Amino acid sequence: CLDESIVDPRTAEQALRIGACRYINIKPGRIGGLTNALAVHDMARDAGVPVWVGGMLESALGGSICVELATLENFTYPGDLFPSSRFYHRDLSQPPLELAEGCVFKPSTGDLPTPDAELLAAQTLRWKAVTPDSR
Repeated sequence: CLDESIVDPRTAEQALRIGACRYINIKPGRIGGLTNALAVHDMARDAGVPVWVGGMLESALGGSICVELATLENFTYPGDLFPSSRFYHRDLSQPPLELAEGCVFKPSTGDLPTPDAELLAAQTLRWKAVTPDSR
């Protein structure tokens, strides 16, 4: 299984091309986000290499994105996901992900968690707007 050495779609393509793996661990936070995660999933699927999703200490929002990603057809190995309460005293997003009997559960609403604006503001040290014109 290749994990930390897959940092973007290019490294995944190289590994698949030379037959360097039997599984790939996809961590959206490590490989550049959801678009890159989907690209790596599709490349691996097309090469016949199964994938699994892993987390990098995500909040409930990030963890929920990983849970959604893990529903794609080529995610065949159990995910490496944990409820954010394992890492954070107070999550910046609500509702939290929950873990029970080895399974991660999302709220049944189907919605992604929403950042708690007041808690986020209280924890913010600096804020900067980034626009197409900013450098």
